[in-house]
Amino acid sequence: MKVVEGELVEVEEELSPEFEIPAVLQELDRPVLFDNVKGHDVPVVGNLCCRRGYLVEALGEEDWDGVLRRAAEAIEEPVEPDVEDAPAFLDVEAGPSFVDRLPVTRFYPEDAGPYVTTSLFVALEPETGVPNASVHRMLYLGDGRFAVRLVPRHLYRYWVKAGKDLRVAVCLGVDPRTMFACCARVPYEVSELDVAAAFWDGFKVAEVEGIPVPAESEVVMVGRLTGETAPEGPFVDVTRTYDERRDQPVFVVEKVYAREDFMFPVILPGGEEHRIMMGGPAEATVLAHVERVSDVVKVRLTPGGGRWLHAVVSIRKRVEGEPVNAGLAALAAHPSLKHVVVVDEDVDPDDPEQVEYALATRFQADRDLHVVRAAGSTLDPSAEDGVTCKAVLDATAPLEGRERFEVVRVPVPERVRRLLERLP
Repeated sequence: MKVVEGELVEVEEELSPEFEIPAVLQELDRPVLFDNVKGHDVPVVGNLCCRRGYLVEALGEEDWDGVLRRAAEAIEEPVEPDVEDAPAFLDVEAGPSFVDRLPVTRFYPEDAGPYVTTSLFVALEPETGVPNASVHRMLYLGDGRFAVRLVPRHLYRYWVKAGKDLRVAVCLGVDPRTMFACCARVPYEVSELDVAAAFWDGFKVAEVEGIPVPAESEVVMVGRLTGETAPEGPFVDVTRTYDERRDQPVFVVEKVYAREDFMFPVILPGGEEHRIMMGGPAEATVLAHVERVSDVVKVRLTPGGGRWLHAVVSIRKRVEGEPVNAGLAALAAHPSLKHVVVVDEDVDPDDPEQVEYALATRFQADRDLHVVRAAGSTLDPSAEDGVTCKAVLDATAPLEGRERFEVVRVPVPERVRRLLERLP
């Protein structure tokens, strides 16, 4: 995205992709270009979307709520993307040995090995041909082979339907707007590529060996997601804790296409960019679902919940009991959610103090706490085999007698306001 060019930090010192590059990304909250990567002739770029403002500006929106509503509309009304005839990533064609040129990164001391964290998988549904696009981390095993963390969602169903031998294209270096759209949770029959086309202008696809992929890709690896499995993990996820070790499918690279002067993109696991790319689309999905039952003002997945496990939803309450419906809709939309706090429109979900104040003054646990035990996120270390206790906290004021809950302020006359403006 061009919006980050003025913010870009260029590092010319030689740094290793093992721990050193991740350390810089961890300490800086700006996009970083690493020109001199130890042992590799390919530059690394990271933190491209480590601030929400970058996406806001790139999409021409006024604020983050504009981005979320735009994403929610794209999820509800996807469109077929335009096709580009001659994609630039076909400049270089190579075999699986090309993978060794990539500065695959080791981030944390207990990681299972070097990982690719920006891999967008595209595959065709075996019966209908509908493309699925989704992001999956990949542990490099060597010799053009990766262990892929495959959660039991759409790509997993494609793989099982194909007899655990599924042809896929793995795209690196796609636009953050594309990555954001393709992280949205959509119905099985909907293609995330269509969501991307509805989400931002200029998105196009190109066909590579019969698979449509984002035309802006820097590198496309074509191969098969096989029935072979290998241990994958531990690996730091969005909660900044280690995800467990599992046997996962092996992706075998058969052919690689790349731009002549490509860059290798990196997302720091557990960093703010990771949280924005995972949590942002989830916020949009929650927004779309809750709007079916309530008048929504804002939806936020909170930083303290890893932008994944906790949400605050502000609504314009119309009837008693509506906040519970809103909270349950949020839990259904994003099954990883653990706690949902529902607040009135006068409470800003971006301000933790306002949310806590609403809990302190408008919430009674014996009346307003609604608890259910259900499947949750495997990233929650307190869950038991993925099952967790979920709660909706209704922190809204009652409709009758609402004046008792209004925060009182001293009125500021216009003469005093002008005086205050003149004060140093």
